[in-house]
Amino acid sequence: MLVFFKKIRHGLLAKSKFNKYLFYALGEIVLVVVGILIALSINNWNEDRKEEVLELEYLERILTDLNANTRYFNRQIVECKKVMDLCYQYIHKAYEEQKTKEDYIALVELFTDRTENLVVQNSTYLELNNAGKLSIFKNQQVKDSLIALHRDYEYAASRIKEFNEYHTSLLSMGRVYPSKYSKRRAFIFDMPYMFNPIEWEYINDPTSEEFRDQEWVNAMFLVKHMEAMEFHKALLTKIEFLSKLIEEELDNRK
Repeated sequence: MLVFFKKIRHGLLAKSKFNKYLFYALGEIVLVVVGILIALSINNWNEDRKEEVLELEYLERILTDLNANTRYFNRQIVECKKVMDLCYQYIHKAYEEQKTKEDYIALVELFTDRTENLVVQNSTYLELNNAGKLSIFKNQQVKDSLIALHRDYEYAASRIKEFNEYHTSLLSMGRVYPSKYSKRRAFIFDMPYMFNPIEWEYINDPTSEEFRDQEWVNAMFLVKHMEAMEFHKALLTKIEFLSKLIEEELDNRK
């Protein structure tokens, strides 16, 4: 093809048809420019298409993470309610008279130190954020809501961690309750002579320091889980909102 055009140019020049040659040369330039523009358009279309496919893949992955976090927060809410109920039962039962060692053991069994820092599924977001690819999302509301949600994750995680550290410091006082009265340690303390009523008599004296310590630990643990549950519920609402945005975006792209 190039040889063909070259022969035409030489023929026009040889016949001194400069005007026709100039017109032809301009036409050739236009063809080259048009060809370049078409090639660029095709390349840009291909790149846009690749980016759109990648965006949809990330949206699907984020939706999977959100579904996992929905299940996680629902479990955490149930757990918080259980712990709050145990703490409430302990505080009120402690004011009843504990007549025997068995009564005290039953009370101790209500005492719980179950706790967990916030652990969410956010690997897709971290991958995008670390790579500076959050701009891949064309829907600005989706992007803004995603960033805001993970900011809320971080805040809730820091607050719950503070709660847990404070509770751990209370437990470290060492006066919470004699650990030998826990059923979990019954295989160690398995002889009657290992127990002395004086070890648990304090529980029948609400003015004693040990009683107040245990009451305070349980009260704070209840409040901690109540506040954690509020974080979980708020995050669930925001997850539901973002999930709907992403589902609508995916439906619109089909």
